[in-house]
Amino acid sequence: MNLFLLTAVPLATVAVHRLLHPSLRAFSDWKSWIWGFVWAMLSLIVAAFFGIWRTFTGDLLTAFLGLTATDVLLVPGIVVAAWILTRPQSDAWELGLWLAIAFTLAGVRDFAGTNRVYDLGELFLVPLDRILVILLLPPLVLRALDADSVKTLWPSTATASALALTGSLFPVLSYAGWGWLVWVLEGAGVAVFFVLGRKKAAPVRSGSY
Repeated sequence: MNLFLLTAVPLATVAVHRLLHPSLRAFSDWKSWIWGFVWAMLSLIVAAFFGIWRTFTGDLLTAFLGLTATDVLLVPGIVVAAWILTRPQSDAWELGLWLAIAFTLAGVRDFAGTNRVYDLGELFLVPLDRILVILLLPPLVLRALDADSVKTLWPSTATASALALTGSLFPVLSYAGWGWLVWVLEGAGVAVFFVLGRKKAAPVRSGSY
């Protein structure tokens, strides 16, 4: 079962990317791969020092705060911050590549570090949420960076932050027996992604992904 978690994120991300963005060259810039791998590894190494925070002990608030610190702020947070600071003129989908690398390596970590059997909800919850973050976060970050006023900056920033928090909120809701709400929210996220992808594609800068 863990093998599914390991392979679902990269395969589904590539498939959806090619479906919605056939004109963009996927993963053709080897420098993007190198830098993405470097920052992804760095984020996971930093998060490893706080790995105990990811352990569910029965306290939902503690679980939420621990997952937020590791799976939201440290792993994708470091990757996004690194991209903004070092590659701001690159294509936004390069950030998607970096996030895909980070979450794929996180899947390798989970695959190697646990032998627990995931239930049906978790089996699809974790990959689907990570795929949504990979596909929705780059356009939101780009819109926030290109915002020319506070009125346009805050909506994109708030939406990106809420999306990132799903990485810790959805598992906690699942622990609490609110898995049905997770499926509703994820279904809405899928619908929003396809609407945005078809009707209002993110601006494309020079560069390749």
